[in-house]
Amino acid sequence: MKRRSFLKTAAAAGAAALLPAGAVGMVSSGCVRKTGKAVDWDFDEIIDRSGTWSIKYRRAEGGKLAMWIADMDFRTDPVVHEALQQRLDRDVMGYTYGPDEFFDAIVGWEKQQHGFDVPREWVEYAPGVIASLCQVYLAFTEPGDKIIVQTPVYDPFFRYAERLGRTPVENPLVWKDGHYAMDFEGLDRLYDKRVKALVLCNPHNPVGIIWPKETLSKLARWCADHEVLVISDEIHADLALYGKRHTPFCSLDETAARIGIQLCSPTKAFNFPGITGTAYAVIPDAVKRQHFHETLENAKLREASIPTMVATIAAYTHEPVWLEAVKRYIEGNVACVENFFSSHDVGIRPIRPEASFLVWLDCRQKGLPQDELVSLFNETAGVVINNGAGYGTGGEGFVRLNVGCPRSIVEEALDRIARACEK
Repeated sequence: MKRRSFLKTAAAAGAAALLPAGAVGMVSSGCVRKTGKAVDWDFDEIIDRSGTWSIKYRRAEGGKLAMWIADMDFRTDPVVHEALQQRLDRDVMGYTYGPDEFFDAIVGWEKQQHGFDVPREWVEYAPGVIASLCQVYLAFTEPGDKIIVQTPVYDPFFRYAERLGRTPVENPLVWKDGHYAMDFEGLDRLYDKRVKALVLCNPHNPVGIIWPKETLSKLARWCADHEVLVISDEIHADLALYGKRHTPFCSLDETAARIGIQLCSPTKAFNFPGITGTAYAVIPDAVKRQHFHETLENAKLREASIPTMVATIAAYTHEPVWLEAVKRYIEGNVACVENFFSSHDVGIRPIRPEASFLVWLDCRQKGLPQDELVSLFNETAGVVINNGAGYGTGGEGFVRLNVGCPRSIVEEALDRIARACEK
């Protein structure tokens, strides 16, 4: 079977279509198009992003495929687009306060999507997940304090800790029984009294795991026993795949609620990461919440923009039909990748993500030095990926592939990677 025919067959087998009740629709390789009164969507559409100041495509010139930064190549949920358009049509962009609707939308979403009953007073506006992470570093740690990161992990966790004069300490994940796990013995070994915080990536980027409740509870107990603050980045929570459920850290029990700060955002799931400053924090502990509030206030970072509020309210107060459809489409793209590499022995093994549209590729069998491995993808294949080594210890021999794009792009990328490996 030819490569391209194989890919189309694999995608169709791996994807599931989702049609809302009463809708007239069309299913194609996991893509859903609603017709009739609803707005159309087509995840197979190739969207020209030239002239949009795209960071993603700035690194993919000369015919390369941009499959690195966590930014999907689909149109934003039409519900969000329509809400923004209606607000722009009002023609007034004056100073704006954070309305109750913004916080009510967040409370309702946490309950509906994650089963987390969040009291309104626990929710604080946050000026972006990473910007807020930096403010938490400043508010709850001192220069020289140690912050635990569980590598391989999203590199801003340790990069900004260093920039702010803190000391990131790596506690690498372990590969166990075919999946990643936390190393609690490693936590015991590295702990000393200068350790003040631990950054939890929940779900974990780049390895894609949704942490089991048992693991999160064990982590909460360890951190509580050692008086360590848990900062939980949950930006990929709404993109749980294959029917799996995300567990918000602060929802676990009183212990987790006492020591935890959750940082969340709709930008990844609903595909508007360019609307920066769009996030929120869930902080059950009143003292920590007040301290976070004052830190943002003192830095003049508590003023949400109009697009931030409009987009969040729209995303979180409508039935997530588009979100469910895009997740099914992503699952089809992941199936393409899995089935292709299982049938083409090129020394690459994908690790299935339990959340998000990022696939962690294990390329260690190729035996290449990391710079040559990255060059194989970026230069020889012309597929721009993220260098696994950039995520810290445990990332060597890996790359991260973004499959949040039309299936034809995934197919082309796999063709290119296979040809590059054959050389």
